[in-house]
Amino acid sequence: MDFLHYRDLAKTERVFTISEEWGQGRSIFGGLTAALVIVHIESNVELTGRDLRTVNIHFCGATIADVDCEFRHRVISEGKSVVQIEGQLLQNGEVKTEIIACYTRQRTSSINIDLPIMVFPVAQKDAVKLPFAKGKLPDFVQYFDLRYTHNNRPFTGSNDSLIAGWMRLDKPSEVLNDATILALIDTWPPAILPMLSAPAPTSTITWNVEFMQPRAELDVEDMLYYECSAIEAGQGYAHTEGKIYHPNGQLLALNRQMVGVYDKVI
Repeated sequence: MDFLHYRDLAKTERVFTISEEWGQGRSIFGGLTAALVIVHIESNVELTGRDLRTVNIHFCGATIADVDCEFRHRVISEGKSVVQIEGQLLQNGEVKTEIIACYTRQRTSSINIDLPIMVFPVAQKDAVKLPFAKGKLPDFVQYFDLRYTHNNRPFTGSNDSLIAGWMRLDKPSEVLNDATILALIDTWPPAILPMLSAPAPTSTITWNVEFMQPRAELDVEDMLYYECSAIEAGQGYAHTEGKIYHPNGQLLALNRQMVGVYDKVI
C-alpha cells in the first residue's frame, strides 16, 4: 500500500494497522508515522486560514507493523493568530510518536527578510533516480522518487556528511502538501551515514521542521530539493541541519534532527 493509501485512512479512521512493507529496522518508517499524525490533526481540527509553521516530533518508541495504531489529538492553546496542537500515535496504550504542531494566521509586520534564491548544483533532469533494490533498501523506498545530486552515499567513510538531491512521490498524482513533504524529508538517510565506513544502526530521536509561509504554488509533477549536513556529533549522537527548496529556488522548510548512532558495541 502506498503513502496516499495510509494518508487517506488517517483522514477518516482513528485506529488502523500499517504493514511491514513500511518497516525500517524494527520500527515503521518515522516519516510515515509523523505525516499520519499531522493528517489526523488536520482532519479533526478546524484550521481554515491557518498555515502549518512548525512541527516538533519525538519518536518515543518503535511503531510495530501489523499492530493497531491509535491516533489522538488535543488543542493545547488557541489564540487569534496561533494554535498549538498535540498529536500522538499510540500502540497498546503507549505513545510511539509524539508531535506538537503550530499553526498560524498571516499578519502584517514591519519586519520582512527576503531569503536568497537557491541555485541548484544539478538540475532535476540531470539527476539520476535512486534505483530500488529489494533487500538492499527498505521496501517503502519504491514509493518515492529520490535523485542524488551529491556523490555521498551511506557507509562510504566520507569526510563530508552532506546528503542532497531531488525528491517527490514515485507516482505523483496531486500537489505536495505539508504532510507529504514531511514524509519525503525523512525518506533520505540521516546525514551522518556517509561518514560511517560500515553499516551501523541509527535512529532519529527528535525531529523539528519549520515551514516557510506563504510559498509559491507547486505543480503535480514538481520535485523539491533537499540538502542536509551533520553540524555536530559525539558521544553516540549527531545533530543534523537541512533545508528544503521549491523548484524555483525558494526556501520551503528548515529541518533539524537529533540522531542516535550505534556504531560501537558496548
